[in-house]
Amino acid sequence: MAGRVSSVEQGDEDLLYGVEPTTIEEHSALVARYRKLKWTLICVTAVSLLVVGALSMNTMSKPDTLVKATGTTELYSTIDSAQPLWQIVTKERDLCTDTKGNCFQSKCCKSTGYYCFLTGDQQAKCMKKCKKGMDSPTCAVATTRVSFQEGQATTLFCFSVYTSDTGSPKPNYEKDLLTQQLAKKVSIFACDAYDVYSDASVSLGDYQTIKVDDVEGDFHIYPKRKETGAWINTGMFKQVWKAIDREGTYRNFDWTVKVDPDAVFLPQRLVQRIQWIPRPEHGVTLVNCKYVDNGFFGNLEVFSTMAFSVLASNIDKCNTEIPWKIGVKDGKDGPMGEDLFAEKCMEKNGVYKIEAFDISKDGACPADRPKDQEKNKKWKPNCADAYTSAMHPFKKPTDYFNCLEETSKLVVPH
Repeated sequence: MAGRVSSVEQGDEDLLYGVEPTTIEEHSALVARYRKLKWTLICVTAVSLLVVGALSMNTMSKPDTLVKATGTTELYSTIDSAQPLWQIVTKERDLCTDTKGNCFQSKCCKSTGYYCFLTGDQQAKCMKKCKKGMDSPTCAVATTRVSFQEGQATTLFCFSVYTSDTGSPKPNYEKDLLTQQLAKKVSIFACDAYDVYSDASVSLGDYQTIKVDDVEGDFHIYPKRKETGAWINTGMFKQVWKAIDREGTYRNFDWTVKVDPDAVFLPQRLVQRIQWIPRPEHGVTLVNCKYVDNGFFGNLEVFSTMAFSVLASNIDKCNTEIPWKIGVKDGKDGPMGEDLFAEKCMEKNGVYKIEAFDISKDGACPADRPKDQEKNKKWKPNCADAYTSAMHPFKKPTDYFNCLEETSKLVVPH
């Protein structure tokens, strides 16, 4: 059944049918006009949304209006001035365009955080920003159409993974972190449901980790990670994802969220941030690091239920098709970690990506670091001024809970 409205104000029809914004500024003005409309929602089905290849409507907190989109249902949206842009990427990265090419046909860019701005007749270029009249006559962006199931999505199934045998001589505080998080009912233990998986069955207090076995003999492959000397975690995570899928608990919730034990995670902030984000029918994941080739960073991985189901259903296929033991760029950076493998696997099987760079602040993401710390891989966020869903990394329990205490004092921004 199509969505219906009880009345339409004279002169507002152009907002609903056949007219779409061409620039970021025009889009903001358009949504502002949308919010003045008074609609009555009668029923909700699938939405077909015109998404500007780099267009934004961002944080999606609870709306105060209901907006009809393309005649099928109501689109809920608000604009958050803290992050005025988000974009849906519907293609796998290898089918998108680099900064030297013409992105008019692909309508997407290989680097996260870049937008496909129209520069001339059937010409477009991937850029971070666009200055009207200089970079482009209009700074309009290429568009594509996506469909998504709509409605508020507030429930989380969260999981973490504890690696007993890291392969590294460095101290491993993951078990201590998880044990204390459980005792304090924070991080994943404050989600609607949770589980902890491991290569060993260990007690975290009143919870026993779920052990996965190395059935394919790829938990411990060489080369190890250059920086830490730890084993590549993809082999183990393949078994974790399969175990989660067999159990099936995640299917009862809107989002599946993987959190690193050393990521200070506040689930209520994540819900506030993503509860109105569109969930395309093919599944969607959230990209959390900008200006990189692949921005699905592992400290906080957010999957729609369908996205995780697609990943779990295609693990064996992707294991064969994706050369994860070699890695990208002919192995220049070594084997793929689980986050990169998951991103590649999902995008090759139809899962879309939404860029939401403000859901985490991660020392591993160069764009999250201050300009004078861009090359400092040991940088950590200042938790006293970081109002975000996750902060990473805080490997020692003392540092972790100091960070949690500091960020918990922050007032919810308006």
